[in-house]
Amino acid sequence: MRSEMRVPDERLPGEGHGARISVLAGAPGFPRLGASVFPLAHWMARRHALVGAEVGVTAGLLDRLPVPPTVVIVVEPDVDAGTVVDRLLPAAHGMLPSAGTLTLGIASPAPVRPGSAGALVMYNLHLDPLPEALVEAAAAGRRCGLTTVHGNTVLLLQRFVPVTASAVVHAHPDRRRPVRIDGRWGLTEASSPADTFEVPADGTAGRELLAWKPTAHVPARGGTGTVNLPHNRRHRYSLGRATVRQLAALSRDAAVTARRPLSLDIALAATGPVVLRCRPAVG
Repeated sequence: MRSEMRVPDERLPGEGHGARISVLAGAPGFPRLGASVFPLAHWMARRHALVGAEVGVTAGLLDRLPVPPTVVIVVEPDVDAGTVVDRLLPAAHGMLPSAGTLTLGIASPAPVRPGSAGALVMYNLHLDPLPEALVEAAAAGRRCGLTTVHGNTVLLLQRFVPVTASAVVHAHPDRRRPVRIDGRWGLTEASSPADTFEVPADGTAGRELLAWKPTAHVPARGGTGTVNLPHNRRHRYSLGRATVRQLAALSRDAAVTARRPLSLDIALAATGPVVLRCRPAVG
């Protein structure tokens, strides 16, 4: 069932379009909205009260950031995700490119603290375990208080992006403040050591600190696994200086546009940087 149409004066300038699919829950004869599924480019993704801070801010920066195709899943309060998952997933699959490994994450409803990368639950999955993971993610969001002001749990579904390295970038709208970047081989995990970089406003070389990185986190079925790195990578910078400058400029521009500090999770893919998560940050 598709959602009802809004009145014309509700449309905001520059809004994205695309299908929104509503999934009903409740007993026969007493239907209620169970969940909504829509692309990140849909106008509803900019409604912060509905989707929370992370989705609302990211949706407003789609013309500034290389964000992959992303589906937003909003599970209503007091709705058991297990009762609607069989209708949610076909809708979500239809909004993404061809099949493959998927990344499922819990969207942050409020600004995050610096250094919280990897603290939110994310799963790298094939199609078979996805229904169970979606139900688990919705429950984890409620359990951890990751719900919007309306009590919604918001999930993000993307195609998995293969990476050689990853970065967490902290940028501030005040251009006088340096951009901080934590770089790692493989996927971002908060517990793994990271190279750190600070890039001043003029883009010149800033502070660099090389970390000893004996292992890296890589995709594994149902999540991630740890592998030993070759010796020639353990004490080598995960990000080149040109990449560091590129990420700093990209993130600073986004923070200035959003007018708030941002924490960005960025994958370094063969085609270039891909912004997987863009969260408003504290301080």
